[in-house]
Amino acid sequence: MRFLITNDDGFDAPGLAALYQALCPLGDVTVVAPATCHSSRGHAVDTKNSIRVDRRLIEPFGEIRVVHSTPADCIRVGLRHIMPEPPDFVIAGINPGANIGVDLFYSGTAAAAREAAILGVPAIALSRLIHSAFPVDWDILSRHVERVLRVMLTSEYRLPSGQFWNINFPTVEGERYPEEITFVPHGTAPHAVAFQIVEESADSQTLAYSASYRDRLRSAECDVHHLFGQHLTATPVGPSLTAVNDQRLHTRVSLASASCAD
Repeated sequence: MRFLITNDDGFDAPGLAALYQALCPLGDVTVVAPATCHSSRGHAVDTKNSIRVDRRLIEPFGEIRVVHSTPADCIRVGLRHIMPEPPDFVIAGINPGANIGVDLFYSGTAAAAREAAILGVPAIALSRLIHSAFPVDWDILSRHVERVLRVMLTSEYRLPSGQFWNINFPTVEGERYPEEITFVPHGTAPHAVAFQIVEESADSQTLAYSASYRDRLRSAECDVHHLFGQHLTATPVGPSLTAVNDQRLHTRVSLASASCAD
Protein backbone atom coordinates (compact mmCIF):
# COMPACT_ATOMS: atom_id res chain seq x y z
CA MET A 1 0.00 0.00 0.00
CA ARG A 2 1.22 3.53 -0.81
CA PHE A 3 0.64 6.56 1.38
CA LEU A 4 1.07 10.33 1.10
CA ILE A 5 1.23 12.05 4.50
CA THR A 6 1.22 15.66 5.67
CA ASN A 7 0.20 17.76 8.66
CA ASP A 8 -0.55 21.36 9.60
CA ASP A 9 2.15 21.78 12.27
CA GLY A 10 5.18 21.70 10.01
CA PHE A 11 7.54 19.01 8.74
CA ASP A 12 9.47 18.92 12.03
CA ALA A 13 6.46 18.27 14.30
CA PRO A 14 6.58 15.06 16.38
CA GLY A 15 3.09 14.04 15.28
CA LEU A 16 4.22 13.69 11.66
CA ALA A 17 7.12 11.43 12.68
CA ALA A 18 4.72 9.36 14.82
CA LEU A 19 2.37 8.98 11.85
CA TYR A 20 5.27 7.93 9.63
CA GLN A 21 6.30 5.28 12.16
CA ALA A 22 2.72 4.00 12.35
CA LEU A 23 2.47 3.64 8.56
CA CYS A 24 5.89 2.16 7.75
CA PRO A 25 4.78 -1.40 8.64
CA LEU A 26 1.77 -0.95 6.34
CA GLY A 27 3.44 0.25 3.13
CA ASP A 28 5.50 2.90 1.38
CA VAL A 29 5.22 6.44 2.74
CA THR A 30 5.83 9.72 0.88
CA VAL A 31 6.08 12.87 3.01
CA VAL A 32 5.04 16.29 1.67
CA ALA A 33 4.67 18.68 4.59
CA PRO A 34 4.53 22.43 5.22
CA ALA A 35 7.65 24.39 6.11
CA THR A 36 5.94 26.14 9.03
CA CYS A 37 2.90 25.72 11.26
CA HIS A 38 -0.48 26.38 9.67
CA SER A 39 -2.68 25.33 12.59
CA SER A 40 -6.25 26.68 12.38
CA ARG A 41 -5.60 28.21 8.96
CA GLY A 42 -8.38 26.18 7.34
CA HIS A 43 -8.47 25.20 3.67
CA ALA A 44 -6.40 28.04 2.23
CA VAL A 45 -4.55 27.46 -1.06
CA ASP A 46 -2.32 29.81 -3.01
CA THR A 47 -3.07 30.25 -6.70
CA LYS A 48 -1.59 33.76 -7.02
CA ASN A 49 2.02 33.26 -5.91
CA SER A 50 4.73 30.76 -6.74
CA ILE A 51 5.22 27.93 -4.24
CA ARG A 52 8.71 26.90 -3.18
CA VAL A 53 9.31 23.16 -2.64
CA ASP A 54 12.51 21.95 -0.96
CA ARG A 55 13.93 18.43 -1.14
CA ARG A 56 15.44 17.45 2.22
CA LEU A 57 16.90 14.41 4.01
CA ILE A 58 15.39 14.32 7.49
CA GLU A 59 15.19 11.57 10.10
CA PRO A 60 13.18 9.43 10.52
CA PHE A 61 11.69 9.95 7.05
CA GLY A 62 14.65 9.97 4.72
CA GLU A 63 13.91 12.17 1.71
CA ILE A 64 10.87 14.42 2.03
CA ARG A 65 9.42 17.48 0.30
CA VAL A 66 8.97 20.65 2.35
CA VAL A 67 6.39 23.00 0.87
CA HIS A 68 6.35 26.70 1.69
CA SER A 69 2.57 26.86 1.72
CA THR A 70 -0.50 25.41 3.39
CA PRO A 71 -1.48 21.79 4.17
CA ALA A 72 -4.02 21.80 1.33
CA ASP A 73 -1.33 23.02 -1.05
CA CYS A 74 0.96 20.22 0.19
CA ILE A 75 -1.66 17.74 -0.98
CA ARG A 76 -2.11 19.51 -4.31
CA VAL A 77 1.65 19.53 -4.89
CA GLY A 78 2.05 15.95 -3.72
CA LEU A 79 -0.76 14.49 -5.82
CA ARG A 80 -0.42 16.58 -8.96
CA HIS A 81 3.33 17.24 -9.13
CA ILE A 82 5.48 14.92 -6.99
CA MET A 83 3.84 11.48 -7.10
CA PRO A 84 3.71 9.94 -10.60
CA GLU A 85 0.73 7.80 -9.58
CA PRO A 86 -1.85 8.60 -6.89
CA PRO A 87 -1.34 6.84 -3.54
CA ASP A 88 -3.83 4.44 -2.04
CA PHE A 89 -4.44 6.83 0.87
CA VAL A 90 -3.62 10.31 2.08
CA ILE A 91 -3.22 10.55 5.86
CA ALA A 92 -2.97 13.90 7.69
CA GLY A 93 -1.70 14.31 11.25
CA ILE A 94 -1.14 13.31 13.93
CA ASN A 95 -2.39 16.68 15.17
CA PRO A 96 -1.66 17.66 18.80
CA GLY A 97 -5.13 18.97 19.52
CA ALA A 98 -8.57 17.64 18.69
CA ASN A 99 -10.40 18.43 15.47
CA ILE A 100 -14.05 17.91 16.33
CA GLY A 101 -17.32 19.69 15.67
CA VAL A 102 -16.88 23.06 14.01
CA ASP A 103 -13.08 22.65 14.30
CA LEU A 104 -13.40 21.01 10.89
CA PHE A 105 -13.96 24.45 9.33
CA TYR A 106 -10.70 25.78 10.81
CA SER A 107 -8.42 22.76 10.85
CA GLY A 108 -5.49 22.54 8.45
CA THR A 109 -5.28 18.82 9.23
CA ALA A 110 -8.86 18.26 8.13
CA ALA A 111 -8.32 20.53 5.11
CA ALA A 112 -5.45 18.35 3.89
CA ALA A 113 -7.62 15.24 4.08
CA ARG A 114 -10.54 17.06 2.45
CA GLU A 115 -8.35 18.29 -0.41
CA ALA A 116 -7.20 14.73 -1.09
CA ALA A 117 -10.80 13.50 -1.05
CA ILE A 118 -11.84 16.28 -3.43
CA LEU A 119 -9.06 15.16 -5.77
CA GLY A 120 -10.34 11.59 -5.65
CA VAL A 121 -7.94 9.94 -3.17
CA PRO A 122 -9.23 8.22 0.00
CA ALA A 123 -8.11 10.17 3.06
CA ILE A 124 -8.01 10.16 6.85
CA ALA A 125 -7.34 13.00 9.31
CA LEU A 126 -5.89 12.02 12.72
CA SER A 127 -5.83 14.14 15.87
CA ARG A 128 -5.38 13.73 19.61
CA LEU A 129 -7.13 15.82 22.27
CA ILE A 130 -4.51 17.50 24.47
CA HIS A 131 -4.46 18.40 28.15
CA SER A 132 -1.59 20.00 30.04
CA ALA A 133 -1.76 17.31 32.73
CA PHE A 134 -1.41 14.49 30.20
CA PRO A 135 1.42 15.11 27.71
CA VAL A 136 1.47 12.99 24.56
CA ASP A 137 3.76 9.95 24.45
CA TRP A 138 4.19 9.88 20.68
CA ASP A 139 5.67 6.37 20.59
CA ILE A 140 2.67 4.91 22.40
CA LEU A 141 0.20 6.93 20.36
CA SER A 142 1.91 5.83 17.14
CA ARG A 143 1.34 2.18 18.01
CA HIS A 144 -2.35 2.83 18.70
CA VAL A 145 -2.68 4.78 15.45
CA GLU A 146 -1.25 1.80 13.58
CA ARG A 147 -3.90 -0.46 15.15
CA VAL A 148 -6.71 1.94 14.22
CA LEU A 149 -5.44 2.31 10.66
CA ARG A 150 -5.21 -1.45 10.19
CA VAL A 151 -8.99 -1.40 10.65
CA MET A 152 -9.87 1.85 8.86
CA LEU A 153 -7.80 1.11 5.75
CA THR A 154 -9.79 -2.04 4.96
CA SER A 155 -12.42 -2.11 2.22
CA GLU A 156 -15.20 -2.31 4.83
CA TYR A 157 -14.54 1.33 5.76
CA ARG A 158 -13.95 2.73 2.29
CA LEU A 159 -16.04 5.88 1.84
CA PRO A 160 -17.63 7.21 -1.36
CA SER A 161 -15.44 9.47 -3.48
CA GLY A 162 -15.07 12.95 -2.01
CA GLN A 163 -15.48 11.88 1.62
CA PHE A 164 -12.83 11.35 4.30
CA TRP A 165 -12.58 9.95 7.82
CA ASN A 166 -11.93 12.30 10.72
CA ILE A 167 -10.50 10.36 13.69
CA ASN A 168 -9.78 11.74 17.16
CA PHE A 169 -7.98 10.12 20.08
CA PRO A 170 -9.01 11.21 23.59
CA THR A 171 -6.81 12.39 26.43
CA VAL A 172 -6.47 9.41 28.77
CA GLU A 173 -4.34 8.79 31.82
CA GLY A 174 -1.34 6.59 31.16
CA GLU A 175 -2.02 6.57 27.40
CA ARG A 176 -4.51 3.74 27.91
CA TYR A 177 -6.53 4.41 24.77
CA PRO A 178 -9.95 2.82 24.16
CA GLU A 179 -10.14 -0.63 22.64
CA GLU A 180 -12.95 0.38 20.31
CA ILE A 181 -13.75 3.05 17.75
CA THR A 182 -16.97 5.03 18.26
CA PHE A 183 -18.58 6.23 15.02
CA VAL A 184 -20.38 9.53 15.55
CA PRO A 185 -21.58 12.61 13.62
CA HIS A 186 -19.68 15.88 14.01
CA GLY A 187 -21.16 18.56 16.22
CA THR A 188 -22.37 21.86 14.79
CA ALA A 189 -22.58 24.01 17.94
CA PRO A 190 -20.22 27.00 18.00
CA HIS A 191 -17.10 27.39 20.08
CA ALA A 192 -17.19 29.53 23.15
CA VAL A 193 -15.94 32.89 21.86
CA ALA A 194 -14.53 35.56 24.17
CA PHE A 195 -11.68 38.07 24.07
CA GLN A 196 -9.66 40.05 26.57
CA ILE A 197 -7.85 43.31 25.95
CA VAL A 198 -4.09 42.93 26.29
CA GLU A 199 -3.11 46.35 24.99
CA GLU A 200 -5.08 49.52 24.37
CA SER A 201 -4.54 53.04 23.11
CA ALA A 202 -6.88 55.86 22.21
CA ASP A 203 -7.45 54.50 18.71
CA SER A 204 -6.85 50.75 18.91
CA GLN A 205 -7.06 47.60 20.96
CA THR A 206 -5.05 44.37 20.88
CA LEU A 207 -7.18 41.36 21.75
CA ALA A 208 -6.38 37.83 22.88
CA TYR A 209 -8.79 34.92 22.57
CA SER A 210 -9.77 34.00 26.12
CA ALA A 211 -12.48 31.33 25.93
CA SER A 212 -11.96 27.71 26.96
CA TYR A 213 -11.85 25.04 24.24
CA ARG A 214 -13.89 22.65 26.37
CA ASP A 215 -16.52 25.26 27.24
CA ARG A 216 -18.74 24.65 24.24
CA LEU A 217 -22.24 23.41 23.59
CA ARG A 218 -22.67 19.83 22.39
CA SER A 219 -25.36 17.24 21.81
CA ALA A 220 -25.16 13.83 23.44
CA GLU A 221 -24.75 12.19 20.02
CA CYS A 222 -21.91 14.22 18.52
CA ASP A 223 -18.14 13.80 18.36
CA VAL A 224 -17.49 16.61 20.85
CA HIS A 225 -19.48 14.86 23.59
CA HIS A 226 -17.96 11.45 22.92
CA LEU A 227 -14.35 12.63 22.67
CA PHE A 228 -14.62 14.61 25.91
CA GLY A 229 -16.06 11.40 27.37
CA GLN A 230 -12.76 9.65 26.50
CA HIS A 231 -14.02 7.74 23.46
CA LEU A 232 -11.93 7.27 20.32
CA THR A 233 -14.15 8.81 17.64
CA ALA A 234 -14.44 8.47 13.87
CA THR A 235 -16.66 10.64 11.69
CA PRO A 236 -17.25 10.37 7.93
CA VAL A 237 -17.01 13.86 6.44
CA GLY A 238 -18.49 14.81 3.08
CA PRO A 239 -17.57 17.62 0.69
CA SER A 240 -20.98 19.24 0.20
CA LEU A 241 -21.96 22.39 2.08
CA THR A 242 -25.46 22.42 0.60
CA ALA A 243 -28.36 22.27 3.07
CA VAL A 244 -29.79 19.18 1.38
CA ASN A 245 -33.19 19.30 3.11
CA ASP A 246 -34.10 22.84 2.06
CA GLN A 247 -37.41 22.50 0.19
CA ARG A 248 -36.50 25.34 -2.19
CA LEU A 249 -33.77 23.36 -3.88
CA HIS A 250 -34.38 22.65 -7.59
CA THR A 251 -37.01 25.42 -7.79
CA ARG A 252 -36.97 28.91 -9.30
CA VAL A 253 -38.39 32.23 -8.14
CA SER A 254 -39.14 35.26 -10.30
CA LEU A 255 -37.50 38.62 -9.63
CA ALA A 256 -40.20 40.51 -11.58
CA SER A 257 -41.76 41.97 -8.44
CA ALA A 258 -38.40 42.94 -6.91
CA SER A 259 -37.70 46.10 -8.92
CA CYS A 260 -35.39 48.65 -7.33
CA ALA A 261 -37.06 51.77 -5.98
CA ASP A 262 -36.63 54.99 -7.97
